[in-house]
Amino acid sequence: MTSGRLIVLGILVALLSVAFLEYQNASQLAVPQQEASTAADSASSAQKTMHAEKTDNVGQGEENTGKAADEKDDGDSTETCGISINDTSLDSNYCCCTAKEVDAGTKDLLTLLNGITIHPYFRYFKINSEKACPYWAVTLLCSSENACDVCKCNVDAVPHSLREEKDMSEVDEEASRVSHSVSHPSNIEDWGNWKGIDVQDNEAHYVDLVQHPEANTGFTGPLATRVWSAIYNENCLTNIEDDQCHEVTVLKTLFSGLHMSINLHVCTNFYKDTNMSSPHINAGVNNNPNISFFPNCDMYRKRVAAVPQFVENLYVLYQFLLRALTKAEDVIMGDMNRYNTGSNGEATESDEKLKQMLSELFASKLLCVKTFDEARFLESEKGRDLIPQMKLMVQNVTKLMDCVPCEKCRIWGKLEVKGIATALKITMHNSHSEALALDRSEVVSLVNTVRQIAFSVRNAQRLDTVCPKDAPSS
Repeated sequence: MTSGRLIVLGILVALLSVAFLEYQNASQLAVPQQEASTAADSASSAQKTMHAEKTDNVGQGEENTGKAADEKDDGDSTETCGISINDTSLDSNYCCCTAKEVDAGTKDLLTLLNGITIHPYFRYFKINSEKACPYWAVTLLCSSENACDVCKCNVDAVPHSLREEKDMSEVDEEASRVSHSVSHPSNIEDWGNWKGIDVQDNEAHYVDLVQHPEANTGFTGPLATRVWSAIYNENCLTNIEDDQCHEVTVLKTLFSGLHMSINLHVCTNFYKDTNMSSPHINAGVNNNPNISFFPNCDMYRKRVAAVPQFVENLYVLYQFLLRALTKAEDVIMGDMNRYNTGSNGEATESDEKLKQMLSELFASKLLCVKTFDEARFLESEKGRDLIPQMKLMVQNVTKLMDCVPCEKCRIWGKLEVKGIATALKITMHNSHSEALALDRSEVVSLVNTVRQIAFSVRNAQRLDTVCPKDAPSS
């Protein structure tokens, strides 16, 4: 394995280490509650904070609109948002749209994606979320009101036409598999020599993604950090700056964007809202009207608003994924009968609605413009050489997700990393040599990942309005 490939792989693993470490330890980050508070007390406190904020907003000129703060078009304009995005930075990372253009198009795009991802084709994801970690014993434990375990779907709930034989999170390429022949991942040069994994996994089950939104799980303690601390410590990145080309920096930016997206899902969906009174209810950000959360505003201020340079990375990842989705239009829209769930392959009313929303999706502004300039990204020899390696390395990282002790984190982590891997596959595809081919697991992963990132982009600006500016920090 070349030193360049080792560098890129080290970068990927280290960045994912930090990202999921943040995800698993979110409950330790700036939680505005007393130690003796119960989960119900926390939600009640959050509700009071949101109510006070709405009252303050009304007193500052909202009377004429007749709308509460959570019913406004919060954060749709960069003129009113509190996080300033540097468009020059976006351009240097091959992005073609300004932050203002992205924000303006995301609200409607998220609405479409919310409708699309509740259809059975996209909501049921087959995965073995209980695979043993190949390096150490892992116990799936949860300590929060937002449980990190998930309910498996009865196979009868999944339409016959959508049932899969394999684990949809797995990758078939031999080159992307990670070796189970060592007791501990002490040398990344061995990572290309993995034994084959049977993708027709009898232990894989269907998970309803809509019923298990990416949110705070409250998982904490040494088990939550062991996998990521071990990976990060063994692949410590030192003295490699001179070896990095700009293309590697862009790859780092993509995973930094994933890191920020995870933070935003956690702080947006932090406290359970049992009374359905959260500011999220009327904001159109959720795809399940029966599940609601209050945000952790203190965490948002410290982990999002305070680091706009990392929010910029979220915008880069978003535009990269949107470009990949645009280039996959012919595949996704090619055979519309694949979405039929009725008997004898017939289309139901829900199927026809999905097809209409997919048509609207690809007609939306952000998918009708070039959001990411992959030609400029690929024009250098280093860029062309790195992209196939990037794709394989990202797929390789999915194998390490089985060591994450939080089941919900595993599922969303493997799905989103596969979504990025699919986007890289589309980006590196030579359309002049052969037609692009994507299987259902790749389409489902890509579309759901775009939805997750769109949710984060929307709430990156929206929470600045939702969260009171003068609330005390914990």
